[in-house]
Amino acid sequence: MIDIDFTGKNVLVTGAGGGIGNGLARRYGKAGAKVYLADRDAKALEAPAAELKAMGCEVSVCALDITDEAAVRKVVDDIVATDGKIDMLCNCAGVIIPSLYMDAKSADFEKTLAVNLVGMHKCIQAVLLHMIPAGSGKIVNIASASSRKGVSDLAFYSASKFGVISLTQSVALSVAASNINVNAICPGFVESSIMATGPGFYNVTKEQYLASVTAKVPLGHIQTADDIGNAAAFLCSDMAVNITGQALNVDGGLHMN
Repeated sequence: MIDIDFTGKNVLVTGAGGGIGNGLARRYGKAGAKVYLADRDAKALEAPAAELKAMGCEVSVCALDITDEAAVRKVVDDIVATDGKIDMLCNCAGVIIPSLYMDAKSADFEKTLAVNLVGMHKCIQAVLLHMIPAGSGKIVNIASASSRKGVSDLAFYSASKFGVISLTQSVALSVAASNINVNAICPGFVESSIMATGPGFYNVTKEQYLASVTAKVPLGHIQTADDIGNAAAFLCSDMAVNITGQALNVDGGLHMN
């Protein structure tokens, strides 16, 4: 494992009750950061918080609906009031509503965009209000392999994640002069995430679904939340000071660009 030290730094991880968010929080905690776990489902944060505390990490839990701009601003302002700064933001909160396109409902599109793209923007803007005056900061946005190529039964999700890459690039350009790095990660098939919806949607067993998606990955294995956490930690480390506006594929070779 790369030796990354976040001692004295803090990080806000949204969607920390889910698999990828949990993996990022764990990696930042291992590196010594104070970790603020945020999720709409406060109960989902109990296990990740307990795990981090057992590791000896400093952790705080925030119930947060990222579609509520006032709530987002308050959480960020409270972090700064407590610690005097906010060093890193990891946007992991997201929703996925599988559907064949002609069966899809506009309300589901609006919900997907509200969380995956507009909610992400609200979090980014809230932290930048503090990062820009401080002259430093790191932001990592979770996009998807579906950001690279459209998916017929995930049209809304894919569209929102394409938007994440565009938002990442635009914000990176906007704040580069303030010494703030903004990047995205495009995970492939992450076990903790895909197993939540895939088998049921395709009406197959978990074993069948796992075999099906694994066969599509050139390296022959799907990803873990810790894989994504390692990539995110690298992007927030001093080793990545000259990396900004990028979308890093962590997908076992599923997409090569």
